[in-house]
Amino acid sequence: MTKHKNVSDDTAHAIDEEIRSVVDRNYDRAASILNENMDKLHAMAQALIKYETIDTEQIDAIMKGEEPGDPKDWDDDSKPTGGADTSGKTPDEKSEGEIGGPASQH
Repeated sequence: MTKHKNVSDDTAHAIDEEIRSVVDRNYDRAASILNENMDKLHAMAQALIKYETIDTEQIDAIMKGEEPGDPKDWDDDSKPTGGADTSGKTPDEKSEGEIGGPASQH
């Protein structure tokens, strides 16, 4: 395949500079927004670590600077175990292909 050049070198350079300007400006804007809201970012990260997922009400609370609270369907039995094996079986009792436990057991 042959690639045809549809613009001059000067025009291509001007386009590249404008694109770079847009990218740099918006990168700086995004970094500023994140830095200004670092407390909300950390609160959201902590909620995600605790609940694994968060709902709209929790996000709204975080954005207002409030504690997110538990999700609507959250109860003590549904708390994540951090990936720990909760089957109660020893590695020898697990059936072939059963999910759970450390990778070294599979």
